Amino acid sequence: MRVFLTDGTSFDCGGYKALDSGGVVLTRDQKRKHVIGYVPEDALVYILPDDVAAERGGGEPNDDEEESETESSSADEDTEGAVVTESEAETDTESEAETDTASEETAADDETDANEVSEADTKESVEPTEDVDETVVSAAVGEDLEGVTRAIPDDGAVEHTHEAIVERIDDLESRVDGLDGRVDAMTDQLADVVAHAEMNAEEERSPDDVRNIRGIGTAYAARLRASGIDTISALRDADEAEIAAATDASEHRVREWKRRAEAAFESDVGDDERDERDGDDTAVSDDSEGETTD
Repeated sequence: MRVFLTDGTSFDCGGYKALDSGGVVLTRDQKRKHVIGYVPEDALVYILPDDVAAERGGGEPNDDEEESETESSSADEDTEGAVVTESEAETDTESEAETDTASEETAADDETDANEVSEADTKESVEPTEDVDETVVSAAVGEDLEGVTRAIPDDGAVEHTHEAIVERIDDLESRVDGLDGRVDAMTDQLADVVAHAEMNAEEERSPDDVRNIRGIGTAYAARLRASGIDTISALRDADEAEIAAATDASEHRVREWKRRAEAAFESDVGDDERDERDGDDTAVSDDSEGETTD
C-alpha cells in the first residue's frame, strides 16, 4: 500500500488501522502486528493499494531532479562544443597554432568547470535532505521506511509516536476500570435499597392480601387486582371462570386458590368467634366478681 499526505509526501506501508478518535496507525505487515508510525486525520489524503498507486505513477518528480536533468543537458552541450573546437583546431594552419592552443586550453578549463558543477548538483539532488528526516519524524514514520519521495518540514506538528499511543490507551483503560468499579458499587447499593423496600412491603401487607394464598405471587396478584379481585374474600366469592380469565391460569390451579381462600376465611372466622367468646367470658367473669363483692 502507499500513503499520500496533504503536503505531497507519499510512502509505502504494509497495512493500516483507522482509529475512532481520527487518524490511522501504519504497520509494516498486513497483519498489523508491527507498528511503524501514525498519521493524523488532517494530514492524510488517502491510502491506495499498490496496483492503484502504480497506475497513478507513484508521485510527482522532485524539483531538484528536474534541475539536475537540465544542468546535465547543459553540460553535455558544452562538452560537444569543446570536441568540435578541438577538431577545427587540428585543421588550422601552423601560423594559427598558438592561438588554437590557447583556445583549446580555455575550452578544456570550461569543460572541467562545467563537469564539476554538474557532478556537484547531481550529488546534491541524490543525497537526502534534512527536510525528509523532519517530515518523517513529524509523521511518526520510521526512518528506515523505503519509498519516501518528498517531504516538507512542519515545525508546529505534534509527534504521535507508538509509545504515546500506547500510553494513551493505558490511561483510557484505567479510567474505564475505575468507572466499572463505581458502577458495581452503585449496583450493590441499589440492590440493598430494593431488598429493603421489598422487606417493608412484606411487613405492611394486609392479612386479607391475595398474596397470602400459597401459589399466588406478585404477577398473579397484579392480574387479579386488575380484574377487581384484590382480597382473599373477593377471591373466595369470585367465579372460577372469572379468575381463570383474569390470570390465564389452569382450572386446577384456580380450584386450589379457591380452596385455600375458603380455608383462610374459615380460619379468620374461627379466630373472630374465639375472640368473641373470650370477650364474653371475660365480661361474665367481671360481672360475677362484682356481685360477690356487693
